Amino acid sequence: MILVYIIISLINVFLHIVRSILVIRSNKLIASAANCICYTFSAVVVKFIAETDIWIAVVVQAFTNFVGCYVAMMFCDWYLKRTAKTK
Repeated sequence: MILVYIIISLINVFLHIVRSILVIRSNKLIASAANCICYTFSAVVVKFIAETDIWIAVVVQAFTNFVGCYVAMMFCDWYLKRTAKTK
């Protein structure tokens, strides 16, 4: 159960980082869709947090936010460099 929670939290952080970039760099429709997906997925994470011991939730959230943000930023840098080369 904790492994599923960690995976879902990592996905959630990744989605939120990508959403932040899309809100700044994309049009209104894409930004709205990204926002909708992120906050809907966050409801799943909230459900897992509610069913988990508080200390486990704190450790998982701290870990997944740090790692997820780092990986998402690496992915976005890679993607932006790749798309810049094709233009």
